[in-house]
Amino acid sequence: MARPIKRGSIYWLRKKVPDDLRPVIGKREEKFSLKTRDPAEAKVLFAKAAAEIEERWSRLRQGPITLTHKQVWGIAGDISRAWVSRFEDEPDKDEAIGMSLQLARIFEPAKTTVKTGGDPALVAKMLEAMNERTFGWLDAKIAAHLKEMGLLVDAQSLEKLRAATGKSLYQAKDQIWKFRKGDYSPNPIIDAYPSFEKYPEVPSETALPSSGVMLSTAISAWVKEKTRKDGDWVESSAESNELWARRFLELVSDKPLGEYKKADARKFKEAIMSLPPNFLQKEEFKKLDFLEAVEKAKSTDVDKMSNRNVNKILGFVRAFWNWAEAQYDDVPANPFNKMNLRLAMKARDERDPFTTSQLQKIFDAPLFTGCKSEKSYLTAGDYVPSDQGIYWVPLIGLFTGARSGEVIQLLCDDVRHENGILFFDIRDDGERSKADLKQGLKTDASVRTIPVHKTLKKLGFAEFVERQRKKGKRLFPDFPKAADGYYSTAYSPRFKRFLVDIGAKTDRNSFHSFRHSFEDCCRNSRIPIEFINALQGHSDGGMADRYGTGMVRVRLLKEEMDKLIYEGLDFSRLIAARKDLVAS
Repeated sequence: MARPIKRGSIYWLRKKVPDDLRPVIGKREEKFSLKTRDPAEAKVLFAKAAAEIEERWSRLRQGPITLTHKQVWGIAGDISRAWVSRFEDEPDKDEAIGMSLQLARIFEPAKTTVKTGGDPALVAKMLEAMNERTFGWLDAKIAAHLKEMGLLVDAQSLEKLRAATGKSLYQAKDQIWKFRKGDYSPNPIIDAYPSFEKYPEVPSETALPSSGVMLSTAISAWVKEKTRKDGDWVESSAESNELWARRFLELVSDKPLGEYKKADARKFKEAIMSLPPNFLQKEEFKKLDFLEAVEKAKSTDVDKMSNRNVNKILGFVRAFWNWAEAQYDDVPANPFNKMNLRLAMKARDERDPFTTSQLQKIFDAPLFTGCKSEKSYLTAGDYVPSDQGIYWVPLIGLFTGARSGEVIQLLCDDVRHENGILFFDIRDDGERSKADLKQGLKTDASVRTIPVHKTLKKLGFAEFVERQRKKGKRLFPDFPKAADGYYSTAYSPRFKRFLVDIGAKTDRNSFHSFRHSFEDCCRNSRIPIEFINALQGHSDGGMADRYGTGMVRVRLLKEEMDKLIYEGLDFSRLIAARKDLVAS
C-alpha cells in the first residue's frame, strides 16, 4: 500500500512483501498499527516506517553476512537490554523468573540440582529437555531480533551470537533479580556492551553493482535526499512524487534498476490511462489499493483522467529515473522518456474563462444569496454560509485568480495588513510545525502578494478572518487535504457538481476558469501586464529586476487592484443577502 489505511479510527500500515523475500520473511505482507487517529501524523509515521521496511528488505537481499566480534556482542547487548527493559516494571512475572532460573542452570551447572529420585538416566533426560527448551527460546529470541533488523548472518556468526546472547542474558537476569528487591541502580556489566548502531557494510567484493540496486532501495534514497530540510520538495510534491513512484514499483514489481525496460513504463502508462480522475475520491474505488483500482477501472465503463493529468503522473516517475540515472552507474536510459501523451492545445486553451452570464449564475445561486442550510446550499432560503469555505473560496478565486489549492491552503496568518492595506500573502512555508499545515505552490514565482479586493471587504471578509483566527490556524479547516497531498483534489469534483447543478458547466470550465476570468478582467480594467503577472504569480524578469526581490510593493498592487471591475456582473443580490453585515 502507498498510503496509511484506516481501520475504525486508527491508521495502519500495510505493505506487500516482495516475492523474492517471502521465503526469508515468512509472510506475504507487513501489517501493523501506526497507533494514531491523526491523518497528518499517520502520513509522517507511515513514511518513516515504510522507509525502515525498505532498508530492512535491502539488507536481507545482501544475503548472509559475517559479523565482527564487536557486532556479535553489540547484538547480544541490544537483546539483553530489551529483555531487562521488558520486565523493569513487573520483574515478578513467571516468564522472567523461569528463564532466569534456566539461564542460571546453564551457566552455573555446579549449583543446579534436579530432584528425580536418584535415577541418573532420568536426570540426564530432564537436563536434555531443559536445555532444548532454553536454547529453543534463545534461538527464537535471536531470530526475531535479526528479522526485525533485516539481517541474515552465516552459520559461524550465528553460533557466536548464540553463545554471546546466552551469556549477556545470564548477566541480565541479575538485574531483574535486583528489580525484584527494589534495587533499580544501573548494571555496569549490561551497560558496558556496545550498542549495535551501525549495520554491517557489504564487503566490496560482494557488493551489488550500481545497476543492481533494487528499485525500492533507490526510491527510498531519492525520497530521503529530496525531503532534506534544504531539499527540492515541499510536502505536497514530496507526497505525489513518492506516491506515484511506489505505485510504479507496485505495478511492475521490485527489480534491479538495470532490468527495467520501456515495456515497464508503457505498462504503467496504460494503467494510469485507464483510471478515472481523482479515483480515490470515488465511492467504488475508495477502499481499493492501486492494483485493484486499475483492474476495476479496466473492467468498468468510467471517465478517464485527462491527458494532461496522465502526463503529470508520468512526470513524477520520470523525475525519479532522471535522478537514478545521475546517481548510479550503468542505469539504462530513462524508460519514461518520450512517453507523454500528445496534448491537443496549450494549457491556457484547455479552460475557458467564465462568461459574464456564467458568473452571474454562480453568484446568484442560493449558496451566495440565501439557501436552506449548509448542506442544502442549492435550495433557496434565508441562510448564507458566510463562515464556510464553500462561500469564500469561489469569491477569492474570482478576485485573485488564485488556484483552488492556493486558496484552500491559506492560514489565517496569510491574510495580513501593511500600512492599512489588507492582502493575501500566498507563499511556500516549509517550516510549518504541523505536517498538515505545510503549503505547496506550483512554482517559485507563485509566491506573491495580492491585495484584498474592495468587494470582498464589502462582503465582510476581514471580519470572517478575525473569527477564524479565534478558532485555529487554517482559514478553511472545513476543507481537508486529500490522500495525494493536495487540497484541490477533494474540492474540484465538489465545485464541478455545483456548476452542473446551477447550469453553469461546460466541458471547458472548471475552478481554473476563475483564473482566466481574472486575467481577462485585469486586461479589460487596463492593468499593466507586469502587474497582472505579479498578481497571478507568472514569472517576469522585468518586474524582478525592477523590485529586486520580485515581490511588487503592496501599495502599488493595491492601486492597480482598485481598478479591477467585472463589467456587467451584478453583485447586488449577493450583498443584500448579507443581512448580518447590515445589522452590524
